[in-house]
Amino acid sequence: MMSLRSADFQQFLTLAEAAISDSPNAKGPVRVAAERMFTALQAPSAQAGRSGSSRLPVCRHLEVALEDVRRQPGPIGALAGAFAAIEPQLNWQVRAGAETHGEQFLNNHANATIAGSEGLEIRSDVRIGVSLLAPQTRYPDHRHPPEEIYVVLSEGQWRQGSDQWHKPGIGGLVYNPPNIVHAMRSEERPLLALWFLWTGPDNS
Repeated sequence: MMSLRSADFQQFLTLAEAAISDSPNAKGPVRVAAERMFTALQAPSAQAGRSGSSRLPVCRHLEVALEDVRRQPGPIGALAGAFAAIEPQLNWQVRAGAETHGEQFLNNHANATIAGSEGLEIRSDVRIGVSLLAPQTRYPDHRHPPEEIYVVLSEGQWRQGSDQWHKPGIGGLVYNPPNIVHAMRSEERPLLALWFLWTGPDNS
């Protein structure tokens, strides 16, 4: 059966795996989670994707968010280019219930699903997406059962539970164990990050 996966999307996945593997933080539970997800992703979905190709006003910050990461050497810089190639097919939306966190958050963030229940590839085992924050915007505390790896494509700050805010830096990784409370916030420049969640069997 012919694969429904495009060459651009496959290139994005290949470079995402390389960017994670290339990071000095890719050890312990991060490496285990990444290996589980990318092993599953080796098999393309047989279900056609539902690309939306729609942007929100906050997406005007995308090019600025990509400027610095594009200049990085190695897989992370190449990943920025691969993301830019698939981004026009994505359906950007605000977080469900965003209005309860005030207009500043509502108008200054957007998420898009790349693979999962919607996006470029429909699948039930791995969910991939991207989040964008305008400058000086905080993504509120949230939690979810799937473990998660963020691949950070910009400067910005991150926090888990009651820990201090920290800066992973461009190309950094953030690993969120299942159900841990976490948040992120931008500074003077927009924040852009990819996220990978395991939603397959044995998810706790």
